[in-house]
Amino acid sequence: MRLLTGILCPGQRVHFYTLNDTDHTDVTVRERKRSNQMSVYVITHKKFNMIPQENYKVLLVGAYRGHVYGDCFDDAGDNISEKNANYCELTGVYWLWKNLQKDDYVGIVHYRRLFSRSFSKSKKLSDKDIRKLLGKYDIILPFKQKMEPNVLEQFCQISGLKKDMDRVRGIIERQCPDYLRSFDSVMTDTEAYLFNMMICSREKFNAYCQWLFSIFDELEPMVDLSEYNDYQKRIYGFISERLLNVWVRQNELKVCELGVVNTEEDWSAGKNFLTACKRVLLYHLR
Repeated sequence: MRLLTGILCPGQRVHFYTLNDTDHTDVTVRERKRSNQMSVYVITHKKFNMIPQENYKVLLVGAYRGHVYGDCFDDAGDNISEKNANYCELTGVYWLWKNLQKDDYVGIVHYRRLFSRSFSKSKKLSDKDIRKLLGKYDIILPFKQKMEPNVLEQFCQISGLKKDMDRVRGIIERQCPDYLRSFDSVMTDTEAYLFNMMICSREKFNAYCQWLFSIFDELEPMVDLSEYNDYQKRIYGFISERLLNVWVRQNELKVCELGVVNTEEDWSAGKNFLTACKRVLLYHLR
C-alpha cells in the first residue's frame, strides 16, 4: 500500500492510499458492511432521557414548534410537520420516507415504547439482534393486542368514527381493490399490531409509506376536524395502526413479534416481572 496526500478543501489535508491486489478483499468487506446500514428512529415530541445505543437516533416530530431535542427533525426538507396534531408519529414516518434513503433497514419506535428481549426496561433491542431477526423475518412488529369486540368496533368505541373507516374502505376499493379482502378480514379480527412500531428493509418501508399516504391524500379532504374531540383528532395515527395490519396481511409478510417495554408504565413489581418473562421467553423460543 502506498500513501498519497491531497487537498480536499482549503486548510484540510487528506491522505489517500493506493491498493495492491491483495488489498481488494479487505475493501470489498468494508464496502459491504457500509452498504448494509441500519437506523432505529426513536420518535418523540418532547425531551426525554435517552440512553445512547448504537444505531438509535432521536427523531423529533412536530419540530416546526421548535427544535427542543433530538438528532433529526421532521420539519426539514419535504415534510408534514405542521400536521403532527392529527398525524402523530406519522409526521416522522413521512419525513423518513421522503428525506432519508441511506439506511438499508429502518426502525420506528417511541420515546416510551421500545422493542426489547431483556428483563431490563432500559435495554433496547441491539443491532446484532435486529440483523439476526431480519435474516429470518420480513418485519419486526410488537406482540398483537386484544381488540374487543373486533378491530373495527374497538376503533369506533375508543379512537374514531365509523364513517372514516367507511371512507378508507371506499378509497382502498378505488385505489387498490386487491387489498379489499385483507381490509375486511382485519376489521373483523379480535387482535392487531398497534403502536405504529416496526423494523424492516428500506424497500418494504418505502412501499408501505407509498400505499399509506396515498390513502390519506384522498381521505384528508373528506375529514372535517371540527367534528372530533381532541383525542379523535389524532385520526391518521389511529387509522394507520389498523392499516399496517392490512398491508402486512395483503403482502403476506413473515412477522417477528417482539415484546415492547413502556418506560413510563407504573406497573407493580409482579406484573413487570411476568411481562418481562413473557418477552424474554418468547424471544428465545424462536
